[in-house]
Amino acid sequence: MGAWGYGNFENDDAMDWVADLEGYSDDGMIIDTLNTIIDQADDYPETPDCSVAVAAAETVAALLGEPHEDCPDGIDAWVEEHTSPTATLVAKARQAVEVILSNSELKDTWQESDDFEAWQLSLEELLSRLPY
Repeated sequence: MGAWGYGNFENDDAMDWVADLEGYSDDGMIIDTLNTIIDQADDYPETPDCSVAVAAAETVAALLGEPHEDCPDGIDAWVEEHTSPTATLVAKARQAVEVILSNSELKDTWQESDDFEAWQLSLEELLSRLPY
């Protein structure tokens, strides 16, 4: 993983996903990305899948009018062209983030670093912007 920080957009996988999002006119890419993690909830989601799922969840939060302070321009532009997410999509975003926080390669990677608490807080803050 090309990561330069613990932030939700501070890695190559997330930023590549954001660049790809611009080519989608609907939320299909977001749903597919979140489902990848949800479908692996009983397994061990790998870091690249987790990183892009966090970016997808951040996109859902932005659609709710709660963007991350460092939200990339690509997400901002995409959100301007789309409506609020369905309750189902918000629930999927929450579920994916909860899976990542509980059992994932990304979590284990950050647990081995000095930035684990900051990484964990960044995901908990994201969950606070995704209401039930």
